Amino acid sequence: MSVVENIKKIKSKQDDIGVLTLYLNTDATDPGQSNGEWKIHLKNGMKELKEQVKDRDNPEELKALKKLLEKAEAEIYSKQKEMQRGYILIASADGELWRERILQVPVTTSIQWDKTADTQQVEELEQKFPETAIIVVQQADVTFIETELGTIQDEKYFSWDLERQSWVDYQEAVQPGERGSGKDEFQRRFNENQHRWYKDLAQSLSKELKERGLKGAYLVGSRESVSELESNMSGSHVRGTIARNLGSRPNHEILKEVYDTLI
Repeated sequence: MSVVENIKKIKSKQDDIGVLTLYLNTDATDPGQSNGEWKIHLKNGMKELKEQVKDRDNPEELKALKKLLEKAEAEIYSKQKEMQRGYILIASADGELWRERILQVPVTTSIQWDKTADTQQVEELEQKFPETAIIVVQQADVTFIETELGTIQDEKYFSWDLERQSWVDYQEAVQPGERGSGKDEFQRRFNENQHRWYKDLAQSLSKELKERGLKGAYLVGSRESVSELESNMSGSHVRGTIARNLGSRPNHEILKEVYDTLI
């Protein structure tokens, strides 16, 4: 389900007892968050929300809220070591709705309780961080990272196979050290055929973007590789480029670098 479809489904959900919407800024790079202050903000926000509902003198509503907050708090603390820059939880009292997401991008801490969810921040994030890909090029090896709301959704690896003369799944390809008659031979073939190989790659990547319904891609790699690939892709498919060799980094670090640099 796409982000937009998910948002529509969340917005359509109404619960007469209540829907909890929790946005939590867990960004340790924020000067005001360096010592895990999000825990204090979470505690205070939950306390204030319970006081607000208590004043309505509706025992059933208060009981449902307390139950959801306890579940939410337990879930959040069970994942505190995984926290990155933001966290979202939307849940209904009747148990039919429970959506949560750890984000690579920050949100503004907010805890709301109403008949429907407060999706404003999610919608703003969807506009700023739509479903896109990050394509990391290392000569004849390519990493395709699908992202959504600043998180990694899927990863795919392409590699040029000399025997098949095509881009294939990395696991199916002959590995770099075994290509041709060795690394020197492979490098010679790469230098001779780079333009044609990257033209074929651009077609494969464009097809991948279309089939996944993604709104373009960010290209990462050496200046030569990025330039060659970009020249063979539609302008509507390229959202930005980073001419740096980041392929040796973990994918979540590459994602952060792209967001910090280009978005």
